[in-house]
Amino acid sequence: MIKQLWLAGQRFQAGFFAFGRGFFFIARHRLWGYLLLPAFLSLALGVALIIAAFWVIQVAGDHWFVAGEWQWLYQGFIDILATLIAVFLALIGYQTLIPLVVIPFLGPLLNRVEKIMTGQTIEVGWRRDLLNAIIGGWFALRDAVLQVIFLLLSFLTGPLQPIVMAIANSYFLGRGSFDYLLEKHSASLKERQLLTRVYTPQIYGLGLAQFLALLIPLVGLVLVPPVGVVAAALLIQDYPPIIHRTIG
Repeated sequence: MIKQLWLAGQRFQAGFFAFGRGFFFIARHRLWGYLLLPAFLSLALGVALIIAAFWVIQVAGDHWFVAGEWQWLYQGFIDILATLIAVFLALIGYQTLIPLVVIPFLGPLLNRVEKIMTGQTIEVGWRRDLLNAIIGGWFALRDAVLQVIFLLLSFLTGPLQPIVMAIANSYFLGRGSFDYLLEKHSASLKERQLLTRVYTPQIYGLGLAQFLALLIPLVGLVLVPPVGVVAAALLIQDYPPIIHRTIG
């Protein structure tokens, strides 16, 4: 048990620091040109979701009014709570749409990374690409519902809510980066789900690094999707998906 926890901790640490490795990999091999379109789409999506989330919260907040001498204290609490909710709603929307809007345009970057690391790229047919896109869309919608449920349940944790939501968002961010890679390294949906469980510690580690990076205004929105995918590719190279040997 202790050994398993130790190994999981090492994998989590590897996932966390892989984000920095992904950034330096892009810089070392001068792959910035592959980031232009995905970075623009990610930035536009993130800014639009942040504005929309704050607008929704503000409109809803206009219906809240407490008269009396304690109004200032109540209003201050509501402002803080509304800001946290808006941030998490924007993150939920961002994580839901990233696999559909941005990740598909990272294909050329990923192919280049694979070429540099292994000398070849992993090619899949258009039918498999279409199937993966449908599955990815379903996963994105399912994850959005789960994250809204997590957000509602997190109110029960009181002051620990930001920590609970950070943990939940870290998983979904990290898995979003891994999903695109695991589509190529799995022959079926079942195998892809098994691989996701195998890489869970790395997913949490990478996702936490991505979550922290998103806290950097604008820069985080530009770098998180491409650097996350490159980091996932490096992690898969370091920890090959040997599950193929067990399930055929």
